[in-house]
Amino acid sequence: MIEPIRIAVPSKGHLCDGALELLKNSGYRVRRASDRQYEATISGHPRFHVVFMRPTDIVDQVQVGRCHLGITGMDVYAEHIDESASSVVVDSDLGYGGCRLVVAVPESWVDVDHMLDLVELTHDFREQGRMFRVSTKYAHLVRAYFRKWGIYHYQLIASDGALELHPSLGIADIIVDLTSSGTTLKDNRLRELESGIVLDSAACLIGHRESLRSLVAEGDQGPVALLLDALDGLRASEGSLHLEVVGTTTGAEDSQDTASRVAACLGDHGAQHVFRGAVWDSDSRAGWRVTALITNRQFVQCKRRLFALGASRAVGLPTRFVFDRSSVPTFDRLAEALKADPA
Repeated sequence: MIEPIRIAVPSKGHLCDGALELLKNSGYRVRRASDRQYEATISGHPRFHVVFMRPTDIVDQVQVGRCHLGITGMDVYAEHIDESASSVVVDSDLGYGGCRLVVAVPESWVDVDHMLDLVELTHDFREQGRMFRVSTKYAHLVRAYFRKWGIYHYQLIASDGALELHPSLGIADIIVDLTSSGTTLKDNRLRELESGIVLDSAACLIGHRESLRSLVAEGDQGPVALLLDALDGLRASEGSLHLEVVGTTTGAEDSQDTASRVAACLGDHGAQHVFRGAVWDSDSRAGWRVTALITNRQFVQCKRRLFALGASRAVGLPTRFVFDRSSVPTFDRLAEALKADPA
């Protein structure tokens, strides 16, 4: 009997919603009867078995090999990963859940703008016999980051709740917390320090090292390879239209010149993968055709120029998957990484 491939997905929140949407758009729709169901299947892919759990538990279960793959936040993984290296990061950024773990201080601290200022401030606290207090949910990451800056005299205040109020309530002097836009920090009269980004984070895909060795050995047509290829193609297509511009001409030379001008116009507007060639319409009249990948905004901006150059029609179609021969597939990178680290 072929062993199922267990994928752990966050049980709720934006990480869960993003994971399910990502899998669905990649052709791996998760069948889940209700939010209270903690096991599910994937339509058309019976080998995959989905389990729902907390992001921190996903790291633990992938670590011990009960789950082969898992989707969680890079911040969660980096904070809870142990030193056994029994898990690997397959894809560090799945394209959603982007945020950063930052050092934030009260806006009233006008003389503290950079991490170097924080180094001096902690020294001042120590000379005055005071303990510098830092509220965070990421003790391991903070200790490692502060160590790089030579900051050793401080006390960590652990909390599972909102940290933004801690400085104003006197619970802590500063906080180290996640932010995406910075709005919440600003609303609570806090600001980020320059060079104070502890970690850039996003939803990531992790895997159990030994399990992945076996799954990678199934080759580039195996279930894991096909899943990773689908995720690659989906990510590469984000925000792109497949543009086709066509027109008829009076002669071969004119056709080449017009197509060249259209291709140059698209390139000037930021289009990528621009190709051109000859075509014929239903009445056997010679014409030209230019294709490209372009954003919605770029297409609208150059539309009038395309018609002025002689285009008869311009069509932009949403892309589902884009594969570029020059891009190294995630599966290939994973296979090489596992091969380079046989331990």
